Amino acid sequence: MLPVPIALLALFYAVIATMSGVSAWKVVTGASRQSILWPVAWLALSASAMYGLALLKPWARTVAIIGFVALAVVTLSFAALLVAGRQAGAALFTTFTAGLYVLGIRYLQRPITKTYFGSSEFGIRSSE
Repeated sequence: MLPVPIALLALFYAVIATMSGVSAWKVVTGASRQSILWPVAWLALSASAMYGLALLKPWARTVAIIGFVALAVVTLSFAALLVAGRQAGAALFTTFTAGLYVLGIRYLQRPITKTYFGSSEFGIRSSE
């Protein structure tokens, strides 16, 4: 059975994958003129983290941590832009949002959480 916090993390990455897929589709259809590189990169990272977390694959924990680090860097960069634009309240809120990503990283690095991803194959842990 999949633990609820890991299921919520998989759902979080599913939302990001959906938003990235929509952005990539807009670029492909010509509705947006941004580069397709970033939406496709986020789509690949978030979709792999989503599927891997849901199946308790050992590599998925690493991919999810990389995704959280990338999200924290992007969010803190946005907070810096808000500070430069003299919007302190919005920058503070954005910084707290980056703190939630750090909590996700800390959860995935807990020893108990690591055991869920230990020797899983197709989402079923061995009884060793």
